[in-house]
Amino acid sequence: MDRLVLLLLFGAIASVVFGHVLEGGALAALWNGPALLIVFGGSFMAILVQTPFHLGRRAVSLLSWLVAPPNISLDQLLTKLTTCGNAYRKDGILGLDRISQTESDPVMKRALVMLADGQSPKAIEYSIRLEIETHQEKDLSAAEVFDNLGGYLPTLGIVGAVLGLMQVLSNLAQPEELGRGIAVAFVATFYGVGAANLIAIPIAGRLRSFIQQRTRYHKAMLVGVMAMREGINPQLIRYRLEGMDL
Repeated sequence: MDRLVLLLLFGAIASVVFGHVLEGGALAALWNGPALLIVFGGSFMAILVQTPFHLGRRAVSLLSWLVAPPNISLDQLLTKLTTCGNAYRKDGILGLDRISQTESDPVMKRALVMLADGQSPKAIEYSIRLEIETHQEKDLSAAEVFDNLGGYLPTLGIVGAVLGLMQVLSNLAQPEELGRGIAVAFVATFYGVGAANLIAIPIAGRLRSFIQQRTRYHKAMLVGVMAMREGINPQLIRYRLEGMDL
C-alpha cells in the first residue's frame, strides 16, 4: 500500500487549513454549502459531459493505484523471466504453457502464450508492442480526466465567487454585512483553486508516473521474452536487463 502518497496528499490539505488557522481564521469560515455545490457539483457534471462513460470508469478504477500501486519491480520481472526461461529450456512449450496459465499480468501472459504457440519473433514483437502502446494510450487518456477536472475546479470557483458577490452587491442597504458577504463569496474560489492544485492535478501526475513506469516494465519484459525466443541463457537475460531503470 502506497501510504506515503495519501499522507502527502492529506498533509498538503492540512498545511493550508492549519495556515489559515494560524493567521487567525476560523475553521467555520471555510465551510459553505452553496459554494461546495457550485464548485464540485458543477465541475463533476462538466466532466461527465466531456468524458465518455468507459473512460470515466477507467479513471475511477485508476484511483485504486493510490492505495495499491501496480506491482512493478525489476527484481520480480527478472525472477519471472528466469523461471520462464528455465522452464522453456527444460520442458519446452509445455513448460511455458503451464506458467502462462498462472500469470496475472495480461501483457506478460499474452507474450508467453504467443511464445508457446511458436509465433515468429516479428509477430510476437509487433503484437506485444501494440498491446503495450494501447494500454498506455487508454490509461493516459483516463489520467487526463483528472487534469481536466483540475481545469474546471478553479473556473467554477470563480463562478461561485461572482455569484456570491452578486448577492452581496444586491444587498448594499446593509453595509455592515459587506465584509462578511465578500469573505463568504471567496470561499468558492478557495474550494476551486485548492481542490485543483492539492488534489486533482497531483493525482493526475501521480497516475501518469505509474503508467510510464508500467510501460517501461512491459518493454523490459518484451526484451526478455524475445531473448528467450532466441534461446539465450536465462542468466544472460538477467544480466542484460539488470541495468534497466524502472
